[in-house]
Amino acid sequence: MKLSELAARTRTSTATLKFWIREGILPPGELRNQTTAVYGEGHVERIALVRTLREEFDLPIARIRALVVRIDDPRVPLLDIMEECQLIATGLRAGDAGQDARVPRLLADVGWPDATSVARDALSAALRDAEAVGVTFGREALARYARMLAEFAREDIASIRTDGTRDAVARALLQGAAAQTRVLVALNQLAHTSAAISDALARAQAGGTALGAGPAEADPAGPAD
Repeated sequence: MKLSELAARTRTSTATLKFWIREGILPPGELRNQTTAVYGEGHVERIALVRTLREEFDLPIARIRALVVRIDDPRVPLLDIMEECQLIATGLRAGDAGQDARVPRLLADVGWPDATSVARDALSAALRDAEAVGVTFGREALARYARMLAEFAREDIASIRTDGTRDAVARALLQGAAAQTRVLVALNQLAHTSAAISDALARAQAGGTALGAGPAEADPAGPAD
């Protein structure tokens, strides 16, 4: 298809497509002659990925370029691409301050592989960030959370399809990880809200008052004659 047809197919302006080609995040078309280039399904999938990164995650062009360079490099394992997409989708960062000692201890406690990964570095960074604002996680609490998430992780891994192009896999993982993160955060908030309401109801019932009711106020007019 020609550039104008690609623009119509992807609902993206030709000016934007030309800009992405110049920036190196969209491959140029295959030249048919000196003035005509044609584009294929690979371009459609790349445009879908770039639009997802721009519109859903507000990623700058430079970071998109860094990601697609790795996607286009067959020497980069797909697992590395998937890890990078998870960081983008969750908003976590790998950090550069070294490994937190609690992470290898956690891996040993729950029986997970002690392997170098972006996710491992991200947990180290998250634990240090939490501690910096006075939020600490004990050894038993971390292990309990990890064990609860392990079953969901196994189900997620089993459902991931890697038989498409690397662009398609990256886009599916980005959208899936972001959606899952939003649901898990919302469930965590709902769990805390529900626990607070249940606790307040129990205290109200124990005190014989309705939820939200304060102490009875005295009549300012005084007792009736």
